[in-house]
Amino acid sequence: LKNVIDIAQETGHHIDGTNSKTLQQSLSQMGRECNDQLVMQCVTEMLMTPMRPAEYIAAGGFDSDEWHHFALNIPYYTHFTSPIRRYPDIIVHRLLQATLDGQETVSNFYQGESEIQSICEHCNDKRMASKKAQDRSDRVFLSLYLKANPIDSTLGVVVSIGEKAFTVFVPKLGLTTMVYLDEHKDKYNVNVQKNDSGQRRMILIPLNKSIGQRLDIKLFTKIAVSCNCKEKPPIDVSLSIVGHWANQD
Repeated sequence: LKNVIDIAQETGHHIDGTNSKTLQQSLSQMGRECNDQLVMQCVTEMLMTPMRPAEYIAAGGFDSDEWHHFALNIPYYTHFTSPIRRYPDIIVHRLLQATLDGQETVSNFYQGESEIQSICEHCNDKRMASKKAQDRSDRVFLSLYLKANPIDSTLGVVVSIGEKAFTVFVPKLGLTTMVYLDEHKDKYNVNVQKNDSGQRRMILIPLNKSIGQRLDIKLFTKIAVSCNCKEKPPIDVSLSIVGHWANQD
């Protein structure tokens, strides 16, 4: 989160990440002040990445300040719906019923704190595994779609820069993925630079004139990329640099 806040600062926008309320207020102000909606979209996308999913816990085993729900900005929180959907809902139903029945029922509850925490951890693991399986399934489907219907050129916005790769957000696909320079070494010479604040910048120099002009890769640089399916396993989306974004402001 701090990294995204620092990036926004580089563009002249202040984001207060103290809690979800100040974060939302900062984003609302940035939305009014920012002249480039793509930058706004990218910052919002980047803020979603460091958000840790909420987890089930047995509250009695944790300090009260750990009960806080960041996104809702409330000191404690539980949820449940029809118990036919999730096992944690059954546990919450039973605990709430015991609480309504009184202290004696709570004291004689058939499960102890450590057992409930063990169930919570198991449910957290299964929920995360399910989320990863769903995300991976979506990515495989998109990759196979792009294999049959490749995109020759579309807008990509640079959202982070490493030593040998940079990350691009593709608004058309709602996708964030890496562009690897090793896959472009037959097209570009690369010069990586750092400024005083540690922000990286890449200069991509074409090896021949037919490739086009040199590219100056900085945060929020707009470039044209092609989208396809990787040729080698594992199945995934592959982005390749096409050149400057022709419609760049």
